[in-house]
Amino acid sequence: MARWKWGIAAAMVGAMGAVVGCSGQSGSSGESTLDVWFNDPGTELQPVIQKVMTDFESSHDGVKINLRFVGGADTHQQYVTAVAGGAPPCVAQLGNTWTPEFAGMGALAEVDLALDEAKQQYVGSMVDSATMDGKLYGYPYNVGNRAFVYRKDLLEKSGLQVPKTWEDVRAAAKKLDADNKAEGIAGFGVMGGEIWQFVPLVWNWGGDIAVKEGDTWRATMNSPQAKAAFEWYATLLTVDKLSPPDAANWVAADGTKAFALGKVAMGIYASFQLKSMLAQAPDLKDKVGVMELPTGPGGNNDTFAGGSNLVVFKDCPDFDDAMALVRHMAEPDNVIGYTKGIGMLPASLAGIEQEQTSGSFADPLFKPFGDQAKHTRYVPADPRWGQVEGSGAIVNAMQALMGGNSDVNSVMEQLNTEINEAFSK
Repeated sequence: MARWKWGIAAAMVGAMGAVVGCSGQSGSSGESTLDVWFNDPGTELQPVIQKVMTDFESSHDGVKINLRFVGGADTHQQYVTAVAGGAPPCVAQLGNTWTPEFAGMGALAEVDLALDEAKQQYVGSMVDSATMDGKLYGYPYNVGNRAFVYRKDLLEKSGLQVPKTWEDVRAAAKKLDADNKAEGIAGFGVMGGEIWQFVPLVWNWGGDIAVKEGDTWRATMNSPQAKAAFEWYATLLTVDKLSPPDAANWVAADGTKAFALGKVAMGIYASFQLKSMLAQAPDLKDKVGVMELPTGPGGNNDTFAGGSNLVVFKDCPDFDDAMALVRHMAEPDNVIGYTKGIGMLPASLAGIEQEQTSGSFADPLFKPFGDQAKHTRYVPADPRWGQVEGSGAIVNAMQALMGGNSDVNSVMEQLNTEINEAFSK
């Protein structure tokens, strides 16, 4: 009950999300109406989603779907209001950082997919995002992750090889910055306001964001590995000056724009961001290369996977049809039409293989994003993680280091305390 009350009150910032609702009931007539809310993909892709629903109706007599596209800053509140009002939807395309929150409320039902089977069929980090206390509360739907994007023409001009480790990146960025100073091209695209640029470095340095002890998560952002990772990233700006000073405040949109304008030589970008860059500057296509992220001192190149899951709300009066709809939506062919339009990948391993073999990620420029998806992790699966993100504590810590007047030990101890405080609420 405590988790339920906390979940209703919390205001969290998560990954992309949408609600799928259920109204009516499945009685002796066998008729049912499923009200579907889907995060609005834009007018070009709306018909793609509509067809998935229409195909389901055609194969399920008596089931009608009322599709509604939703979105905007209040999307999360729509979920909270629906649950708090005692009228939760039946099924949801739920952002993967929101899934633990609603599972923690007790608002979600377990799905009809065994955890070990899910691990064999889907990206592991997406399965983790739908798992709470060893139970699976969603089908992984789509996944988005970052890879390493670089100007291969500039590397060649400077006589450099593609970097394989983060220290290689630093050395290459220094030379690229020096060689292209006159053109105003920064060696590396630092983004001090975008946590998924630097939080995964904690894993690359061999650390963890938090560890689970019994039923409780305990932050470990004060570990030597976490301190070293954050300090390394901050010094790219403060010591090496590989980006403009205002990059301390850059978010993804700023970094993407800078690369598209030809003002950044290398950086960490998502597939959909690269797609946006090439739309803005088509001439970049022959100048750009993509590879999996470099390896850190911890011996891995893992990064965070964003995306969404398909879940069924616990009190759905027509669970069977709702679950059948989730299975239908999760089929690779029914996911790919959506994901290729937004520049992301299906979360199923079969779907990724299909996309890399003959789909939108078969292009050598985009194929590495699918390879990187298999080297991703999820944040601590605590219902209160969204509160950590929403508080701005992580960004504040990095920007304090980038301010140049803060000690890494005190900054990371403070961050660790703030994360643990959130976990304890």
